[in-house]
Amino acid sequence: MKFFENYSMLAAISNLQSTGASILTAMQLLGIISAAIAFGIGAYHLIWGGVRGRQSSIVWFIGGAVGLVVLMGATAIAEYIDSQVIF
Repeated sequence: MKFFENYSMLAAISNLQSTGASILTAMQLLGIISAAIAFGIGAYHLIWGGVRGRQSSIVWFIGGAVGLVVLMGATAIAEYIDSQVIF
C-alpha cells in the first residue's frame, strides 16, 4: 500500500511540474506578443509624438525589453529550481 501512495505522490509532482512548464510557455508567448505591442506603441510615440515623443517612447521601449528579459529568464530560473529540489 505504501508503494501506491509514493507512486501517486510522484505522479502528482510530475503533473505539477508539467503544468507549471505549460503555464510558463504560455506566459512567454503572451510576453513576446506584449513586448511587440509595446515596441510598436513606442515607435508610434517616437515618430508621431512631437516634442515629447522621444521621452514617452523610451518608457515603452525599456518596459518592453525588461519585461521580455524577465519572462525569458523565468525558464532558466525554473530549470535551476527543478534541478536543486529532490523529492
